[in-house]
Amino acid sequence: MLASFYALGASRHGYLVHRATRGDSASDRASLEAAGLDVGALEAQHQLAIVEFDPDEPAETSPQAWQDVLERSLAGGYSALWYSRFAVGPGDVEYRNVIPLERAWGQHFAGSPVVTLCPYIVGALDGTEALRRLTDVAGLHAGVLVASDDGLALMRPATS
Repeated sequence: MLASFYALGASRHGYLVHRATRGDSASDRASLEAAGLDVGALEAQHQLAIVEFDPDEPAETSPQAWQDVLERSLAGGYSALWYSRFAVGPGDVEYRNVIPLERAWGQHFAGSPVVTLCPYIVGALDGTEALRRLTDVAGLHAGVLVASDDGLALMRPATS
């Protein structure tokens, strides 16, 4: 999924940023390569950056450094910032830790040329908790793609 996202971003002349968990840059790079993304070429062209996530980063200030990256990439001729990160699993602690970061990111970059993919894994949760999380995540994003036996379904946030 991430390799396809970045490949689409590259084809649209976007500047690509992948956030890895601390210590996982090399394995994420290898996984993206194995999935068909030419990481080496994109990095050599300065179109892809793989950076590690700082878990101590305050949520409210976390988007500020990425604003600078966005401005530099647009000034360099890129069309948008294409940003994604490691998948957040079903663990409650990691989920609760990432939600404030997602909220700050969405508020900061609303209306900006930023395309964001936020992968979550909820399959190991009971139905009630999975629905609660899907509703929370949908409220922070333009939509959530949900896998089912029939393919993918788009869940959009409720509007008032």
